[in-house]
This record gives sequence, structure tokens and C-alpha cells, in this order.
Amino acid sequence: MRSSKKRFIVILTILVFILSAVLLSGCREYDGRMDIAYFFKTEPEKAVIDFLECLNQKDPDYIYSNFLLSSEKSSVSREKYMEEFEEILKEIDRIKMTKTVYLGYEQEMSKVVAEFEITYHDGEVKQYKKYFYLTEEGSSWKIIFEKTFI
Repeated sequence: MRSSKKRFIVILTILVFILSAVLLSGCREYDGRMDIAYFFKTEPEKAVIDFLECLNQKDPDYIYSNFLLSSEKSSVSREKYMEEFEEILKEIDRIKMTKTVYLGYEQEMSKVVAEFEITYHDGEVKQYKKYFYLTEEGSSWKIIFEKTFI
């Protein structure tokens, strides 16, 4: 009897550990905050959320390393890219993502619409709705900047 009780406790502990690892692995890791809704998003939506959070954190290096396609990296140096992004971000105080919707996969790319607000240094707050185009490269989703921002 005592052995079965120990076995039950060990199995329960293992199950709790595995469940915690699975749930927490789906949560955004960039900013260290736990966001359970993030777990239920598609991978392309997660990439857009992470991208916007990188913009909010003013981290163009992370964006260059993790969201830029290899072909786009070969056409612009890291330094030039960093300069351009820092110029764009210098007037922004905060970016807050409010909603993402996965619109599907077509012609080897996914489409996500994101709604977010930007607070500028002068206190002005603007609402935006932007369509993001992404493609899978390797095992991660990359933003097709040329299609998304031009």
C-alpha cells in the first residue's frame, strides 16, 4: 500500500513537471513575462508578437538575427540595418500589441494582421493595423520585410 502511494506521488510530480514545461515553453520568452494567450497563437502570430515586442524593447539586433530572411541579410549589412531601425525607433516611446489574427497560408507564406498602438515621445498615441507576411526558413518564421513594409 505504501509503495503504491509513493509511486502515485512520483507519477503525479512527473506529470505536473511535464505539463508545466509544455505550457511555459509556449509562452513568450523575449521579455520574461508569462502570457498564457501566447501559447494558443499560431507560430506566425507568435513571430509577429515577438517582433513588435522587440520594437518596443528597441532591440533591432534581435530583429536582424531572428526575423530577417537570409536573402535580405545578404542585401543589407547589420550596421546599416541597425542605423535605420534606430532612426525609426528614436521617436517612439512604447509599442503595445492589442490583437493578432492569423489569416492563413498561401503561396508559400503566411499572413497575420496585427493591431497595435504606438506612443510617441511627445505623448501622441496612434492606433495601427498592419498586415505581416511571413515565411518559414529553417525552423522559424521570418518576416518578409520587403512585402510587409513596402
